[in-house]
Amino acid sequence: MDAEPAGTAAADPPAEDEEVDWAAYYQYTLGREPRPLFLRGFGAMAAAGVTPGTAVDVGFGDGTETMALLDAGWRVTAIDSAQAAAEVLEPRVPEAARKRLTLLTAPAADVELPPLDLLFSAYVLSYLAPGAFARLWARARAGLRVGGFIVVNIFGDRHAWATEPETTFLPRAEVERLLEGLEIIALDEVEEDGDSFKGPTHWHYYDIVARRPA
Repeated sequence: MDAEPAGTAAADPPAEDEEVDWAAYYQYTLGREPRPLFLRGFGAMAAAGVTPGTAVDVGFGDGTETMALLDAGWRVTAIDSAQAAAEVLEPRVPEAARKRLTLLTAPAADVELPPLDLLFSAYVLSYLAPGAFARLWARARAGLRVGGFIVVNIFGDRHAWATEPETTFLPRAEVERLLEGLEIIALDEVEEDGDSFKGPTHWHYYDIVARRPA
């Protein structure tokens, strides 16, 4: 199962898929541009006058967005359950930025998050089981500083893969409930037939940019 529409960026298969050759996969995706959702969130933060602080990148994969954050002066806690992700990212981090990176190979829901100014996650959160998703989301909301941003996407309940066990594919009303109390800058719902890395499928997901108001 692939986690991202083909043609939008390199896909992030669910971490529980043990047949994936992670080292080869992440090497293959190196060199891509940061995802459009990441750039959109960065633009919103710049417009709001947000200066570099502490970011958490959940499911960092090949590390493209983590590297962009480090290059911009952020401190980053980068979390991915695949050891191969760390092995691909770590050699690319400049010596001057190493003190600003905390690299964790662990299930995201098991990590105690630091106080944060940005939560970023692309095509990963829905592959957490409902209980793990709820724990991670609660920790992120509790640790999000005033003015901090959540920039994530979540798969919808009409996605072709929504029946997969131990996943969290949500209806819009539930996504809106997750965002209660936040300033919603973008909540774009996408539903369409299209391609994936395993052939045609039906896509349903939400692109989210939200901020904790004062």
